Amino acid sequence: VHHVVCLVDPKKNTLWRALRNHIKTDDVHLNDQLNFQSESKETLSEAIKILKGEYCLQAIDKFKMDRALIFCRTKLDCDNLERYFIKQGGGPKSNKHRLSCVCLHADRNPDERQRNLERFKTNDVRFLICTDVAARGIDVSGLPFVINMTLPDEKENYIHRIGRVGRAERMGLAISFVSTVSEKVWYHTCSSKGKNCHNTTLVDQSGCCKWYTEMTYLADIEEHLGVTISQTDEKLDIPVDEFDGKVVYGERRKKEIPASQGHVDTLAPTVQELVALEKRVQTSFFALQNCRNIMATS
Repeated sequence: VHHVVCLVDPKKNTLWRALRNHIKTDDVHLNDQLNFQSESKETLSEAIKILKGEYCLQAIDKFKMDRALIFCRTKLDCDNLERYFIKQGGGPKSNKHRLSCVCLHADRNPDERQRNLERFKTNDVRFLICTDVAARGIDVSGLPFVINMTLPDEKENYIHRIGRVGRAERMGLAISFVSTVSEKVWYHTCSSKGKNCHNTTLVDQSGCCKWYTEMTYLADIEEHLGVTISQTDEKLDIPVDEFDGKVVYGERRKKEIPASQGHVDTLAPTVQELVALEKRVQTSFFALQNCRNIMATS
């Protein structure tokens, strides 16, 4: 599995100011006086939500994705992304469209969930938009892509997500959109668990929102994995792995010639020269020792 972090920086990329046909956001800033010409904490948070929707479309087009799991943080986020795909001409009823998709989360009735999962498994639609909870137990062979619209706050969930791709010796790519600034998100503590809730104040003020800092979660994930995940920007130029080379995600890795064999073949002449040099040095050393012994005894 190749996994990469696409940094979403609303200070660097100000495209969000010009986008009009953007994804519907989650309304956590509904009561805020947003000024898109400013860089207030609230405005940048709203900008993140807009940019991530745009980046998702760019990733799908860039890699010509024809099949992927797309993880969202909340059920509302799933619904909003599905509506965005529908707005672009895709959705559940457009199975021939590049953005054909279905949703999988707890607010969809069991029959719909089963039907949507089956449509995805049989390639009737390209994308399955889901939450972590709804995706548990899903096993889809040969899945080439996973998109994380938001990093999970539990590092184990990240492993479960990216583990969906790259199975059965097939190459997979997991892309995570990670905000460089804090984002205000829903964190329902109310009895309705978010149903018809519009309380956008923070949890410590008896509300149902909190500030979500993805860079902190990214650091936790990297520490847990013991690796530094490659990063890119909105251009989504993925670094080529020196051992895997250029790959086609979803296809089996080539076995007949291991990628590392190329390194061995390249180094072979140099190694042979070093072996020959070592022999000459040893021969010279012993010859010198013999000369010294003869001189010492004469």
